[in-house]
Amino acid sequence: MTVATILVIEDDEASRMLVTYLLESAGYLVHAAENGAVGLELALSRPHDIIVCDLQMPILNGYQVAQTLRSHPHWRAVPLVAVTAFSMPGDREKALEMGFDDHLSKPITPETFVEQIAAFLRNLPAGSKGIG
Repeated sequence: MTVATILVIEDDEASRMLVTYLLESAGYLVHAAENGAVGLELALSRPHDIIVCDLQMPILNGYQVAQTLRSHPHWRAVPLVAVTAFSMPGDREKALEMGFDDHLSKPITPETFVEQIAAFLRNLPAGSKGIG
């Protein structure tokens, strides 16, 4: 069985460390980036099965990351999940309009977070792991 590779793009160090810890503890290979620019560079240079991305970050925000990735046909199939403190009415809809597949509010719930991410991986078409 192939281990899924997850890219976490999060500028808040504590949040990045928590998400990385939870996903690695569940057996996933995690690459982490501290801002949108580094995240986009990692996304375009290595295969990832799913990308978890904050929205409000320096240099490039999550919306800019999503727009850039979604403009490349190769990256349209990779699930992109916003994990953000933006949880006001309309924020989820905006994230979906901008190219995200889902919107999870911070603070995350550690007991359910990994399962929420795993659900995307289970729904990937057979043989699509490692695209990118």
